[in-house]
Amino acid sequence: MQPHTVLHFSSAGWMLEDKSFDQCIDEASAPQLQYILVEQDAFSTDAKPAPELMQFFQIPTHLLTTGYRRSNGFFSSAETFGPDGHLQSCYTWFRVLIKMAARDASSSYTWHEMTFCSRWTSDRCAILCTGAFPLFRGLLQNALAQQGMTLPPSEPYSLHIPLVEAVVAMQDSSVWSVRDIVRSVEKNRSLPARGSQGFLMMHEAARHAIHSFETLSVTVESVEAMQKQILYLASKSKPASGAESEASLRLCKHMEFQAMMLRNLLLRSQSNKERLQNEIALAYNMIAQRDSQVMTRLGEAARLDSGAMRTIAVVTMAFLPPTFLSAIFSMSFFNYTPAEDSTGWSVSGKIWVYWACAVPLTCLTLAIWHWRQRRVES
Repeated sequence: MQPHTVLHFSSAGWMLEDKSFDQCIDEASAPQLQYILVEQDAFSTDAKPAPELMQFFQIPTHLLTTGYRRSNGFFSSAETFGPDGHLQSCYTWFRVLIKMAARDASSSYTWHEMTFCSRWTSDRCAILCTGAFPLFRGLLQNALAQQGMTLPPSEPYSLHIPLVEAVVAMQDSSVWSVRDIVRSVEKNRSLPARGSQGFLMMHEAARHAIHSFETLSVTVESVEAMQKQILYLASKSKPASGAESEASLRLCKHMEFQAMMLRNLLLRSQSNKERLQNEIALAYNMIAQRDSQVMTRLGEAARLDSGAMRTIAVVTMAFLPPTFLSAIFSMSFFNYTPAEDSTGWSVSGKIWVYWACAVPLTCLTLAIWHWRQRRVES
């Protein structure tokens, strides 16, 4: 079977080793505390986890259906209690999506889809981390190094604290990457320099901000559901010793603080969205103001043109009667040089031909103009 990276606790601290699934789930050789790190997230594709992992972590089959594969996060758990009221086993299933956008507001981005399945018994705890890319591994190792072993393995959610800490760090990077894009938009808001590429950048930034807010909201709800489950187990279990009670209290405080950090990031994510909407509204208002100034100048130019056209119309009307008269009297129907035997000037008897052609042609021209006006108005 192909080996996978396992982060387990030993006398030398937390160590990375390559182990097969059989070595990880074998009751005799498996580490007491371990994270099984798998890069491919089987819950995001049509693939299925290995049957032995499905059995070991009691993964419900409905989590592999299309609806759960497409979901942007969830948390669920199942516990068993003994006759004496003590917790015997605890299984959890936790999914989170994180979008990492390029800080230069380009179209490049990366989706991190991760699903975590845990199995806790009184003597050991293991968490299967699918979609655990190198970035997440490094953050998880940093969280484990900073925390050490302040929480005993007797607590079912002890290994969830570093896990959520790594998720918080990734969400923090996601939110601030969007914030850097928003800041870049705010610093370059001058209209002359904002062409089509600038509006495309704002659109991409808004898309990243919406996705970041959506996935972060689900992560907050999932961590709060985990926090409620920790409080439920603390209240349902039989009264424990002082050391165990103190460990449970520290666990609750850790998870409460992480939930608060995620809520703070959620407010920052919401602020990113609102700042982007403010920039988009400002850009459109600036465009509207510029267009209004252009229309004002066009209106002034039209007013000047209208005055010039009125002047031309007055001049045309002044010269139209003389032009008409000169056209009439220049026709050959009139004779201004009569013969010696006649008196005055004479008019041809064929002048009716002029009126017979001019009147119908004028009426036809006016009728065509009237027809075209009606078509335009309708």
